[in-house]
Amino acid sequence: MLTENDVVENLAKFLESKGYYILSSQDTNSKGVDLVAKKGDESLHIEAKGGTSSKPFTARFGKPFTKNQIKSHIAGAIYKTLRNKADLEGKGNCKVGIALPLDDNHMERVKQILPYLKKLEFEVFMVGENMVNVL
Repeated sequence: MLTENDVVENLAKFLESKGYYILSSQDTNSKGVDLVAKKGDESLHIEAKGGTSSKPFTARFGKPFTKNQIKSHIAGAIYKTLRNKADLEGKGNCKVGIALPLDDNHMERVKQILPYLKKLEFEVFMVGENMVNVL
């Protein structure tokens, strides 16, 4: 079960293997875009969510989020990504996207809205322990 920090770290490694340079990455104690990467003239701005809490003092630490929590997290990620897209308008070749844990509950919810995420020109990364699926 991946925390948000794990998702960011694993996605950064994946993007580096694809020739991207990581400009910035945030952890759950920081504010801002979770991951910004660059390759050539293209920048990629990613909002990430985890599958469990990263904070040991919380009730959800080490436990998977419920289906309702997952739905809420995905909705929050979409909102933040739309804000990023608006903020980046006219600033060059900038892409936006979301990164979520590669598990059945997250995948089920993403598949329901994937065509619409693509219409919004969102990159969608499903991040596992040792792999990343680009949808």
